Amino acid sequence: MSKIAIIGTGTFATSVAYQLSLNKKNKITLFGRDEKQVVEINENHTNKKYFNNLILNKRIKASNKYEELINFKIVIIAIPSGAILDLDEVFKNHINKTTLIVNMSKGLLLDGNTTYEYFKSTYGLENFVSLKGASFSSELINNHPSLLTLGYETYRQSSQIRNLIDNTDLYLDYTTDINGVEYLSALKNIYAIYIGNIDAKYNSHNTRYFLLTQCYNEIKKLLKHLKCESNTIALGCGLGDFCLTSLSDLSRNRTLGLMVGKGFYDGETASKSVVVEGIRTLKLLNNSIDEKIVETLPILKALLNYFIKKKADNLDINFLTLLKKQFKTVLTYGTFDLLHYGHLEILKRSKSFGDRLIVGLSSDEFNKQKGKVCEFSYEKRKKYLESLDYVDVVIPENDWEQKIEDVKKHNVDYFVMGDDWKGKFDFLKEYCEVIYLPRTEGISTTQIKQILKNNKK
Repeated sequence: MSKIAIIGTGTFATSVAYQLSLNKKNKITLFGRDEKQVVEINENHTNKKYFNNLILNKRIKASNKYEELINFKIVIIAIPSGAILDLDEVFKNHINKTTLIVNMSKGLLLDGNTTYEYFKSTYGLENFVSLKGASFSSELINNHPSLLTLGYETYRQSSQIRNLIDNTDLYLDYTTDINGVEYLSALKNIYAIYIGNIDAKYNSHNTRYFLLTQCYNEIKKLLKHLKCESNTIALGCGLGDFCLTSLSDLSRNRTLGLMVGKGFYDGETASKSVVVEGIRTLKLLNNSIDEKIVETLPILKALLNYFIKKKADNLDINFLTLLKKQFKTVLTYGTFDLLHYGHLEILKRSKSFGDRLIVGLSSDEFNKQKGKVCEFSYEKRKKYLESLDYVDVVIPENDWEQKIEDVKKHNVDYFVMGDDWKGKFDFLKEYCEVIYLPRTEGISTTQIKQILKNNKK
């Protein structure tokens, strides 16, 4: 028998408990503060506040004594993400360090962190998985097959979750990109608002799926900027949940978009009548996303200008501008010998400014002119770079003077270099935007070569 604790006694927590109770090996306890609700679940096997006609399995119990959580090896979080910080003392004092934490709450915390990041840094609870997807509570209760994405780290974790959902109507796809799963549960909300707005204004299938495609592409870019895997969006937590939230009239964020598109939104409506996960996410993104990144994401920019910055009177977009702004080319240069973490970080950050990253790689002949000695030849360094998902094209850097011609030839929008070169390429500002990024601290090719040299002695 698997003893499972579910934090929450609301609609979603109850529907998850109902599904898991289909597996006869599961014994489930819902944890909530409302003593009357706890008594009702234990004595009557009902939760009429949320499901008036539902009879719960007798293996589902309830408790308001959070100290009992210390006895559970699996704890599922199924409350609104905004309420997680209210349980600080519970997570700090009543959960065993080895307990598997299963986060099913969607959205970011109030400080902009994911629940995964928060639990690791604040409580040191590292046995953590994220389980999210297209999962309306009303359909879980009615046993409709539903796909969830499991973001996990170890085989043991994935095995535990598979055993948990055995003989239920829950199905899994998988990724080790836990933060990607976490971020997608928030990002899909803001784009659902925009799709609702488009549907209200145009009532056109063509236009809806035009914008749905562009939203999908913007989310992929945001995932890269947030240091997640862009292909996580192809999973149930991404495409599945995004479509559910954007296209179903049961979605609160879509409803907000419909209100905006029909002219019923007055700025106060959302705070009074609609749970606005999307608005909260927009506020967090406004404080954390570089303005240069926002410029490459026209839909996000339109949402921020309307809801947060109050720069626009309506939530609309020029379709031609949408396509023009979508494709940006980034160019950077380097030797990239002994490819290391610092190289990967600056390349990933460079790619986040656009759609295509071109790397000008110092040729062997040019390195000789500079007095540099590489461990690997140009061809080998080129192969390493081309194997990276975020590098699209590698071109040879043969001399100092070619940069203007490269910028012109490849229609470059952003020229990116490490900030140790700050100011030295400002002459390119006449042709494109020049960005200097901070180097990754604590690592350099010179350090690695020195370590290798010392090891040879």
